[in-house]
Amino acid sequence: MILFKASGTTYQRVVKQERHAFPYSPSEVRPHEFVLLSKNREDCRPTENQIQHVAKVLGIEAVAPAEVEEQFPNVNAGARWGYLAKLYWSRPLRRSFNLSQIAGLDAKRYATVQDFARLDDGDESLVLKFLLESNPETILDFVNNAEPPDA
Repeated sequence: MILFKASGTTYQRVVKQERHAFPYSPSEVRPHEFVLLSKNREDCRPTENQIQHVAKVLGIEAVAPAEVEEQFPNVNAGARWGYLAKLYWSRPLRRSFNLSQIAGLDAKRYATVQDFARLDDGDESLVLKFLLESNPETILDFVNNAEPPDA
């Protein structure tokens, strides 16, 4: 399970376009992995939770500055990012959450993440258990319907 963080400026575009840009390649991310799409804490309203959507990774590719600028205009994207994660099966969570709400999870470990992080095995299990309890319809949709676009 992967955590992708985005600024408040780009979060909705990441969700809508099913694309997330990075300054360097997240090489440890594999196709078809489950992704938590998180908004940066400082960009959330006081009562807003960070993780509002989930998705799956289709792949990662190097991109030209003009291409990433087209995907993310008005944020100096071409100068900041050179890799694009393509996503699929993007879904809103009925019950959004912060990692700090999950009992036993070391949320501080992920608080300083800038772009992405792989969840530790134990934390991954805790997140899955939490999602099964808080968003069972999303997990059932994932199990039953999360097929790549060309499948």
